Amino acid sequence: MVFAARRTEAGFTLIELLTVIAIIGILAALIFPTVGKVRETAQRTVDANNLREIVKAAQIYAADNNDRLPDPTALAAQISGGNGAHLFAGVLAQRGILTDPTFYFAKNDPVFNGVYPTAIIEPGTRNVLSTDFASRDLSFEFVGGLRMSDGPSTPVAFTRGLLSTGFWDATKGVYRETGGHIAFLGGNVQFYPNTSETGSQLTLTNGRKGPSLLQAIPVNARVYGTSSATLGTVGGVQGQTPQ
Repeated sequence: MVFAARRTEAGFTLIELLTVIAIIGILAALIFPTVGKVRETAQRTVDANNLREIVKAAQIYAADNNDRLPDPTALAAQISGGNGAHLFAGVLAQRGILTDPTFYFAKNDPVFNGVYPTAIIEPGTRNVLSTDFASRDLSFEFVGGLRMSDGPSTPVAFTRGLLSTGFWDATKGVYRETGGHIAFLGGNVQFYPNTSETGSQLTLTNGRKGPSLLQAIPVNARVYGTSSATLGTVGGVQGQTPQ
């Protein structure tokens, strides 16, 4: 009598399957935070480049305005529909220097809803801010009323959330408590981490080092921000460095 050989099915045992699942879980736990960190770092680079372009735009504006950078207080009579930091962006768009509203929003910003305004200035007008843009919290705060002669280490714009202590606010900061960028009149943009050394790292225009950005701008300049700002306000906070 001939017996047929019994065929065995190849496959994973339960233990092998659980082992594979455990390995995949471990790899995922290792990879996902790394991917998230790389993506966050890449976005910060984009934000830094945006700040750099905003400073360049403000300098181009100054070249046609007696070396004076945008001053929201003075612009209130020229552009309607908004105030403060929105006017800083508004005049650059009005002059056709920087018209892209995406430059003023960071994707990592917890306040940003992910949808960009379509314009800074209302289409068909030259002196009215877009309602959609003017109603948004911007990801940056701006120093208005500066002159090109104020020195290369004078701050022009910075990531929203900076406090007078030199630290970034954990709730309102674009990167929360991680830190933020400061863009200077000389064109450089630097990231300041939220460490115990942050305050002493900020080089002020008078040659000293100190925590408050207000100490780095002249008294005739002001820091402007939108509703979520921490250092700037709609009406502007006066600088503290005598000329």
